[in-house]
Amino acid sequence: MEVKVVSKESIKPSIQTPHHLRNYKISFLDQFTPCSYIPVILFYNAEDNVDEFEVPQLVVKKSLAETLSYYYPLAGRFKDVHYSIECSDEGVVYMEAQANFNLSEFLENPDIPFLNKFLPCNGNCLQPCYNQPLLALQTTTFECGGIAIGVCMLHKVVDASTMSTFLKTWAKLSHGEGDETLYPDFTSAVSLFPPIESLPIKFQRNSEDFYFQGSKSPMRRFLFESKAIKALKANTSSKTLPFPSKIEALTAFICKRIATASKSLMDAPKTLLITHAANLRPRAEPPLPQKSFGNLLWLPFAFYDPLDTNMELPDLAIMLREVFAQLTAENIKDIDSECTFASINELLESWSTIENIKIFRFTSWCNMGLYDVNFGWGKPVWVAHMGDLPDAHVRSKQQFVFLESACREGIELWVASDDEEIRVLEKDSEFLAYASPNPSIICITKI
Repeated sequence: MEVKVVSKESIKPSIQTPHHLRNYKISFLDQFTPCSYIPVILFYNAEDNVDEFEVPQLVVKKSLAETLSYYYPLAGRFKDVHYSIECSDEGVVYMEAQANFNLSEFLENPDIPFLNKFLPCNGNCLQPCYNQPLLALQTTTFECGGIAIGVCMLHKVVDASTMSTFLKTWAKLSHGEGDETLYPDFTSAVSLFPPIESLPIKFQRNSEDFYFQGSKSPMRRFLFESKAIKALKANTSSKTLPFPSKIEALTAFICKRIATASKSLMDAPKTLLITHAANLRPRAEPPLPQKSFGNLLWLPFAFYDPLDTNMELPDLAIMLREVFAQLTAENIKDIDSECTFASINELLESWSTIENIKIFRFTSWCNMGLYDVNFGWGKPVWVAHMGDLPDAHVRSKQQFVFLESACREGIELWVASDDEEIRVLEKDSEFLAYASPNPSIICITKI
């Protein structure tokens, strides 16, 4: 199998950005977010791609330029990485590639490391933000006519929710559905979380230590089918929390199995620091628009001692629910205070120096509408994350991403880590009783 890039160009907004919008200030939450690309790949079947008079690449290129007029900061560049983007219409990277095999061959036996061939750049690796493209895209055409759209968006500017909203806008514009309602909200994030103009260099270094480490890391994919999720929710429920969410149940179960693996590896296993990205948009008062641009995320965290024999699945779910419950509207307003900033800086510094703590970072991309991104040739038959995190780059620490399955009935878990605990986990019979390692992509004809 081979994927060959045949062209690379810069796509600029179809309408020039007005002078008064040429400087876009990022928020404090953007400043706290790492400078790395969020990767996602959308695969589309060959059936009914477009009519005979239109070529898919021409459709997506034209609508991409129109979308950038709505999302004009993405066509700019960081000139002051801690503070603002110069919206200079320099454009985004757009690549076209050809695959010498059929999409069905790949979906039947998905090669996870090979997924990076469908992406325009390295994802989840520390990048220099200054003068970097904020968005890169790659369309790959298969021999059967199927298409993959690989997207890399700079996390310093957007979160997964903004990425999803951008993709849905891009798809709508490909149908000629542009109107005023598609414009993103560029004011909410910076108004609620104004940037810190003199951000200490030490804070940036501590933040990078929290997110990144060296060495290559393989990516693993597991599928939890609906029946397994239902069973895990039942096992996780309690009088205190009778109806845990799917993500709460899955996170509790995974953490429990990681803790068991940790205990089997060492006499004094490290304490697990569990973080789970929380979308602040619906939690603010009043709620922020879903199309609010930027990073509107916070990282609630909890500590879990693997030697705590009293901590069972229901207890873990309760702990996770309590951590999220602390994100009240009042507490959200205090995030950008000097006191909060000082506390974050102190925590980041302590976590980077304490050797008996291991960080496991969870995030969910479920219910974001990624399977609804339709450019005119149907909805995606599969939405994938990425392949292995490459060697010779500073890559993301232990990361767990939840994505809806191709059938929408299950949930996929994407794990980026080469730690001993994960190698034990993927052979753990109790874990594998619920999780299927990298199965074929089925239900293709049901989408």
